[in-house]
Amino acid sequence: MSISLASFAQYFRIGLELGIVAPDQVKDWAISVIDEMNEPPAEIIEVSWSKPRSELIPDLNEVKGEADLELVRRWLLGTLSSNLGSANDHLEQAIRQAMGISRAVRNHDLYYVFDAIEDELHLARTQVYGTVEECREEFNSALKEYGVLPFVT
Repeated sequence: MSISLASFAQYFRIGLELGIVAPDQVKDWAISVIDEMNEPPAEIIEVSWSKPRSELIPDLNEVKGEADLELVRRWLLGTLSSNLGSANDHLEQAIRQAMGISRAVRNHDLYYVFDAIEDELHLARTQVYGTVEECREEFNSALKEYGVLPFVT
């Protein structure tokens, strides 16, 4: 199965927008594509230049092809899962990032899964219902169910 450059580009675009990937990762990816191709697309060359995040995002949108948004979603949630530490103070931010991923790939059902976990976290933190640890376990379970490590299909 051949994965389109557009799928990789959307992974990096959404990841940059949500703070899940760093600009250096985008540049490294673009350089690896250039190294592998005899005639890399001009838009990939554009992405390979050292630029601020605000300029990389539109450049990534210029990569031609059809993006597999379900695959992009799985990669982003897998990345989020691998980046997630054990500190509860980052749990709410990670849940919001997962909601942002779901919104960006237009998966409304998944958005509501993470929205419900965010609501439960609020209830746990105000000691109305449940615990933060239960929310963390539910979130980790959802990430494992809906995500995979990036670039693994």
